[in-house]
Amino acid sequence: MASSYAPTAIIIGAGPGGISMAYRLKHELGFNDFLIYEKLDGVGGTWRSNTYPGCGCDLPSHLYSFSFNLNANWSKELCEQPEILQYIEDTVDKFDLRQHVITSVECLGGAWNEDEKEWTVKFRDVETGLEFERHATVFVSAVGAISFPRDVRFKGMENFRGDMFHTARWDHSVDYTGKRVAVIGNGCSAAQVVPAVSEKAAFVQQYARSAQWYHPRPNKSFSQLEKWSFRWLPLWQRWLRLRIFLHAEQEAYTYFSSEAGIKARLAAEDESREYILSRTPQQYKKAVVPDFPLGCKRRIFDPGYLDSLHQSNVKLRNEGIQEFTENGIIGSSGIEDEFDIIVLATGFQVSQFLAPMEIYGRYGVSLNKQWSESRGAQAYYGTFVHNFPNLAIIFGPNSFPANNSALFACETQVCFAVKALFEPILDHRARMVEVKQSAEERHTISLQGQLKGTVFAGDCSSWYINEFGRNDASWPARAAFFWLKTFWPNWKAFIWKDGSATWPLYRFARWWKMGSWCSKASIAAIVAIFLSQSRAGSGSTSGVTRALETLHERIGALACYIAS
Repeated sequence: MASSYAPTAIIIGAGPGGISMAYRLKHELGFNDFLIYEKLDGVGGTWRSNTYPGCGCDLPSHLYSFSFNLNANWSKELCEQPEILQYIEDTVDKFDLRQHVITSVECLGGAWNEDEKEWTVKFRDVETGLEFERHATVFVSAVGAISFPRDVRFKGMENFRGDMFHTARWDHSVDYTGKRVAVIGNGCSAAQVVPAVSEKAAFVQQYARSAQWYHPRPNKSFSQLEKWSFRWLPLWQRWLRLRIFLHAEQEAYTYFSSEAGIKARLAAEDESREYILSRTPQQYKKAVVPDFPLGCKRRIFDPGYLDSLHQSNVKLRNEGIQEFTENGIIGSSGIEDEFDIIVLATGFQVSQFLAPMEIYGRYGVSLNKQWSESRGAQAYYGTFVHNFPNLAIIFGPNSFPANNSALFACETQVCFAVKALFEPILDHRARMVEVKQSAEERHTISLQGQLKGTVFAGDCSSWYINEFGRNDASWPARAAFFWLKTFWPNWKAFIWKDGSATWPLYRFARWWKMGSWCSKASIAAIVAIFLSQSRAGSGSTSGVTRALETLHERIGALACYIAS
C-alpha cells in the first residue's frame, strides 16, 4: 500500500469557516498536512476585523457557536465582539489548531495545474510586501462574506480634512469624545454604531436613504446557576441550542410566498411596525417604517438604536449624500453640516465572492469571468464550481440561511466539503474531484426558481442582489434542508480521476487510525464471528448464508444493548 502521493491542503481565512475546516480535518480525518493563511494578525475573521463600538451578534450565542465546542460560559444571550473573538481564540487553542495558522499573509489568488493535479497559490506578506507561492492538492476558500468592506465613492471625499473610516476599519486612535460624528448607512453596523458612539460624542448625525424592519432585541444575562446547568446537566445546553434553532427555522417560514407564509409575514410586519412606531420620535416616524416586505433586506434586532433617536445629540437625516466638503457633508437636500469624523457604515462586498483573489481553473478559466458570463456567482450547494477541481468554497454563493446561524451553514458546508472532496482524496479514491457542470446548472436553476417564490427576490435595494439583478447570496429554504441536502453527497454529481485500485485499504487504514477502540473491538468481533461461521459451513453457500444471518443477529443484539 506504499505510495509517494501525499495530499496537502491550503485554507484561506482563519475565521469561523477556516477554524471549522481545520477541526474536521485534524480531529475527524486525522489529516494534519494543511495550513491556514490569514491576512489579519490573528484568528477570528470578521470578529477580529470588526471592532467598532457596539459590535455584536444578533443571533443567540448558544446557537452562534461551534457544534464541536459549545460554550457554557456565555455571559448573555447576544454577546458582543470581544467575547465572541475570545471564544474563537479559545477554540483554536483547545483543539491545537494554532500551529496550522500563518497570519499577516494575504492570498492573491490561485491557479490549477492540470499536469500535477494541484493548486499553485500566490501570497503576499502583509508586513514586508514579499510575494511567494505554495502548492497544495486541495484549495479551500474560507474568506467569508463580510470580510471586504464595500468602499463607496462620493463626490469630494478627498477634500474632507477630518477623520474618515469604514466600520470594518475602525480607527481606535481617533477619540470621538466630544466630537461631531456623521454615520453614513443604516444597516446592522449603523444601528449598533449610532447608540454606542452617541454616549460620548457631542453630536451624531446619521444619513439614511431608506428604512429598515426593526425588532426587539431581548438580551438577558445568564446567571451562575444557568451556566452551571449548561456545563453539568447532560444535554441541557444541546437542548437549548436545538430549541433556538427550531425557533429560527419556524421564523424562516415568513419569507415564503405560500398563503400561510404571506399571512405569517404580514403578522410579523405588524409586530415590527408597532415596535418601531412605539420607540421612534414623532418627527422620524415617516422615515423609519419600510415600504418593502419584511425579509427583502436583512432584519435588524434593535440594539438601542430607536431609543437613541430620542437623544438631543442624535439626529437622523432621511436623505443621501450630494458631496463632501473640507469640513463636512452636503446632503441631497442641499444642507451642509460640519463634522470632525465621518463613519462609513456601508456594508460589505457580499456578492463578490472570493474577492479580491484571482482564481484560475482548468484551461486557464478565470472564476470571475465564468461567473460574469453566468450572470453572477453560482456553485453546487455553494461549495463546488465546475472547471475548478479540488476547490471548495465556504460561505459560497446562495449558502446564507434566511434567519438562522451563519455558523451552522458554515459547518454544514465544511462537512459537505470533507465528505465530497477530502475523503475521496485522502482515501486515494481520486486525485482530482470536480463537480459536473450539468449538476451545477440543475442545482442553480432549481435554486433560482425557489428564490422567486420568496421575499429575497423582492423589489428593494439589498446586498442579496448582484449587478445582474440575481440573488446569489440567499439559501431559499430552511437551514435544515441545506444540511439534509448535503449530508449524503450525490456521487453522480462529481467527476473523479486518477484514483488507486487499492483505495479501500487506505480508507480502512484511516478509519482504523481515527476510529474509537469500541468501534474497532466491535468490528473485530463481528469479523471473527463471520469467519468462524464461514468455516463451520465449509465455505459452502449455505455456510456463508448462515454466517450472514448470524452476523445480522449479533449486530441487532449489539444495537439493542447500546440502546438499553
